[in-house]
Amino acid sequence: MNGSGDRDWVVAARCRGADTALFFPQPEDVRRAVARAEQQAKEVCRSCPVIAECREHAVRTGETHGVWGGMNYAERRAFERAAKLGRLQSV
Repeated sequence: MNGSGDRDWVVAARCRGADTALFFPQPEDVRRAVARAEQQAKEVCRSCPVIAECREHAVRTGETHGVWGGMNYAERRAFERAAKLGRLQSV
């Protein structure tokens, strides 16, 4: 991606116009409901043409909430650590 302000990819995002509650379930929701919403969000992400750009944006900007690029916060942190250690085969 070009520069940190480049968000042209957003217009092609599969989640554009979707209910944000799916991608940002609230912690006070029942644990099972949060897990279900997260899985549904990841399903949307799987077929998204800009999944890599979305993930890169979330990692670069330190997004701490929600599903971005098919990953939750813990998964993004692990992804970022693996990338820094050179453990990722391909992105």
